[in-house]
Amino acid sequence: MPTIEYRVTLASPQAHLFEIECTIPAPAPEGQVVSLPAWIPGSYMIRDFARHVVSLSASCQGKAIQVEKTDKQTWRCGPCKGELKLSYRVYAYDLSVRSAYFDTTRAYFNGTSLCLKVHGQHHLPCALVIDKPAKAYRHWQVGTAMPAGKIDKHGFGRYLAEDYDALIDHPFEIGDLAIVKFKAAGIPHRLIVSGKHRADLKRLAKDLKQLCAYHIGFFGEAPFTRYDFLLFAAGDDQYGGLEHRNSTSLVCPRSWLPVEGEPLNQEGYQDLLGLCSHEYFHAWHVKRIRPLAFIEAGLDREAYTRQLWIFEGFTAYYDSLSVLRSGLISREDYLRDLSQSITRLMRTPGRLVQPLEEASFDAWIKLYKPDENTANAQVSYYLKGSLTALALDLTLRQAGHSLDEVMHALWRDFGKTGQGLDEGAMRALVKDVTGVDVSRFLKQALHTTRELPLATLLGKFGIEHDASVDKKRVTDLGVRLANGNEARIATVYSGSAAEQAGLAGGDIIIAVDGIKTTAANLDKLTSQRAIGARIKVHAFRRDELMAFDVRLQAADPDLCKLSIKKSLSPDMRRRLEHWLTGTTR
Repeated sequence: MPTIEYRVTLASPQAHLFEIECTIPAPAPEGQVVSLPAWIPGSYMIRDFARHVVSLSASCQGKAIQVEKTDKQTWRCGPCKGELKLSYRVYAYDLSVRSAYFDTTRAYFNGTSLCLKVHGQHHLPCALVIDKPAKAYRHWQVGTAMPAGKIDKHGFGRYLAEDYDALIDHPFEIGDLAIVKFKAAGIPHRLIVSGKHRADLKRLAKDLKQLCAYHIGFFGEAPFTRYDFLLFAAGDDQYGGLEHRNSTSLVCPRSWLPVEGEPLNQEGYQDLLGLCSHEYFHAWHVKRIRPLAFIEAGLDREAYTRQLWIFEGFTAYYDSLSVLRSGLISREDYLRDLSQSITRLMRTPGRLVQPLEEASFDAWIKLYKPDENTANAQVSYYLKGSLTALALDLTLRQAGHSLDEVMHALWRDFGKTGQGLDEGAMRALVKDVTGVDVSRFLKQALHTTRELPLATLLGKFGIEHDASVDKKRVTDLGVRLANGNEARIATVYSGSAAEQAGLAGGDIIIAVDGIKTTAANLDKLTSQRAIGARIKVHAFRRDELMAFDVRLQAADPDLCKLSIKKSLSPDMRRRLEHWLTGTTR
């Protein structure tokens, strides 16, 4: 069987250009069609990776042939009766985990950014060759979970994939890498870290081993024989993760990493463990348990589903809960994290506008494309999906069952079989597994914008739910500022004092009642006034200075604090223990 080969040359780091050669042994005689994906699995937005292709040429048996671009991401080569070679360059300067990056310090890529799909032959085996870089970069190493063919001690050489889908599901991290190996439940894992850091990687690997072992035990088995965590340590504004079949790409602030002999950034480290937990959980839930809409989905156009609240929301619920259950954080740490999630939802007016299933369906045009009105019109299927999962779990646990049982059934019936979960199937699945009819709950949670009954449900598990106004805030201007020192408005909340006065997203507030205003002091100037007090706000809109008369409103409750009640009934204590430890009886 012929093998399609991709050769990646690290020739131009200063220009951020990968050079790629794709060799097709037996192209379609009438003219081979190739394309780049428009999106990457796990991130539901059209990204048009083909826009980064700088140049592309083709040759057949060593002779140049014509290439015609037929749409934004597709090329058709002229007839070829022998081996076809495509040579092209790709610009790569995106620090995210979804694309590709290349400079004098590091190279990173996903196959969706660099590897052309050969139409009609995407089922064939593929090889990816990483050429040794120039002498100045010979100390670099290659990190990937893709099976190796013949490679040198630094990892440069030939890698193998059974088909195109596998080829694009193994990201590559290349550079000065720190690598720590460990086994979880007997399965080899690697932590591969790039970027400047002083991290105690042995501590991180030790904790990841404990976390991974919990996840494997939760599902009863691992769907892989090895697994890599590819982590880029970056600045404070970088954060994200993307799941793959037996690896994950992660980026986080280097300040989150533990440093031996220095105080631990507890909240940041908990967020890092939660990020690792989230993407690792995806190895089962999303990579194997999938919506039916994703089973045969092409990457050239959107694949719509109303189930992202299940696949991302459930994962977001279990990420931090699994860190707790694996013994890496305290119950107080977990409840603080859960409090923050509820607080974020309370501070999202869009929760009262957009139903959860609609948020899932509109992911392609909304979640990854925020604007100044996003908070007013949208709700995150990650955030509300995770709290819906919490409410569903607590509802089932009151009846002696749990969401854990549903996850186990999803793995058994869908993950292990490859069968896709059909739209709207969750209601029947929950009832089949637990005997509990949750139709009414799901109808409200998914199709309406009514508040989730979290306070009531948590109370039955001995959790005090205190929703209040931040004590620092009596009055509220009703804006959220963009990052930076200037008081630039990112969002004006619906119905707020700022909206009624005419302030808008993008305005830069420079003075309140004649006092110079910055991001640092705006809250102080507006939050401790009498309710109904009037203030004069001066702001620039574009290059025009404008004045606004603002009548301040009372601050709404938008701060949640969860704590375990001091006195628990036996039933509360039993329910609480079973929930937080992952048992039902």
